Amino acid sequence: MSSQYYVNHLIEQLHSLRQSHMSVQDYIIIFKDLTHRSDVKEHHSETITRFVWRLQPRIKRVMITGSYDLDTIEEAFDVALKIDLAFKMLVNVKARSFKYDGY
Repeated sequence: MSSQYYVNHLIEQLHSLRQSHMSVQDYIIIFKDLTHRSDVKEHHSETITRFVWRLQPRIKRVMITGSYDLDTIEEAFDVALKIDLAFKMLVNVKARSFKYDGY
């Protein structure tokens, strides 16, 4: 396999990457790895946009409507992780507040 074919394959994987059912943490790890190995040269705002728009819809929606000032991809990673944690905490609170009556 030629090195250019390999790089093109990595770029294709990066462009098709979506969070889907992955955890935010796993998505970030794969996103970082593919970005680094494919050596894509783009403006940091394009990288941030690519990352945000491929998050799960509920996380993406909060990031877009939350007026976050994201200057670096690391800030975008941090915000996505915090939003994901907030959703998980909300689910845990709802689960604990549910009481089974036994009927």
